[in-house]
Amino acid sequence: MTTEIALLETPSGEGRVEFALTLDQGSRAGARYRSHYGTVRPAGGGAGVECVYKVATGALGKRVLSNEVAVWGGLRMEDVRADQFGTLLGFDVDSPDAPARLVQTRRGRPLTGTSPLTSERLRQPAHDLFTALRVLADNAYALGELSPGMLLWDGRRLQIADLGNAVGQPDDLRAARDVRAAAGLLFWLVSGEESSFGPDGAGPADEGELRWLVRHHPDLGMVLRPVFGDEVPTAAEVLARMDGWPPSGETTERDASGGQDSPTEQDAPEDDDTRTVEIHTGAPAARPGQNTHSTPEPPPPIPPPTPPPPPATGAGSHAIENYRREKQWLGQRRHGAPAPLSRGSAPPLPPGTGRGPAPGAGRPGGAQGIGVPSLPRDFPFRVGDDGRRRPHPLLVWPLVFVLVVLILLVVL
Repeated sequence: MTTEIALLETPSGEGRVEFALTLDQGSRAGARYRSHYGTVRPAGGGAGVECVYKVATGALGKRVLSNEVAVWGGLRMEDVRADQFGTLLGFDVDSPDAPARLVQTRRGRPLTGTSPLTSERLRQPAHDLFTALRVLADNAYALGELSPGMLLWDGRRLQIADLGNAVGQPDDLRAARDVRAAAGLLFWLVSGEESSFGPDGAGPADEGELRWLVRHHPDLGMVLRPVFGDEVPTAAEVLARMDGWPPSGETTERDASGGQDSPTEQDAPEDDDTRTVEIHTGAPAARPGQNTHSTPEPPPPIPPPTPPPPPATGAGSHAIENYRREKQWLGQRRHGAPAPLSRGSAPPLPPGTGRGPAPGAGRPGGAQGIGVPSLPRDFPFRVGDDGRRRPHPLLVWPLVFVLVVLILLVVL
């Protein structure tokens, strides 16, 4: 166990304060600084809190820690308080005879070495990750790089532990790379494999990664689907797509060793014409004493279709609607129901039927074999609007034909 008294400046600008550090939970060496994990408390007394104590290892480390302190200062000026970040307690980045240092609160340990997560445990860290990016974007920052060593994990929640590469006033390309880097890190969380996006999000999109996510983690795959396209969504738009992700215990994750494959990118409908597939249950069982041979009551009239609700408004509403549509389609595929019809296509036929009516269908009690003629119900007479019976046209024309033939035979 290592103990140290560090004299550090406070973010409030009240001068230097002594901090008592108990660094007994290991350390991690990086190319720019070494991170020590333990607890910290003011030297004058008070309760200790979990912390990470960073000590720069060179000029590059000093620049990184100085940049991190500047970002902390910008977030403090905007009164940003988010669970996805710790709290800067003290720092010293200007001492000529000591390395740059800072200490901040933490939740959990470094994310490196974590086993692949199941869908039940995945929703919250994914939400934390994109919430952190949204908070930074709302305050005109981009993270710049995202790797497992930059994150802390307590078994349930994620926390950003490194703002050293964050840049202010980023362009759209830099913000898009942050989102792709986050998608790549989530892919690593569930698969254990490195993503093609890379820590800086500058790598190419790999359709194979998306297909794997949709197959094994449908919820995450649908949330991240636009990230693999040409127009990368913002962190806020990705969070909007998470609106339909079921909470823990209601995940759609399935065992990949059997069952029907989940849909792929090519299976999804392309239009916005969404129809609801109705599932009709069988007839209810007869109650004791009920006459099961009585004439069944006619089915109730089919109510007119309910008009669709008005479209949502505001940022992310289109993404939410797309996500819900994909969720509905995915559920129908999983339960064996047909996918929604595309606009302009014909309605589905009942199982076992062709395009035309069945032979003999227009004749009550008629045979259902091939070649059996079909006659109208009112043959050979038709009752007019005045109530009078007249020969059916199907009977008149054959009689006229026979009469003409007889006349010709007599004449000739």
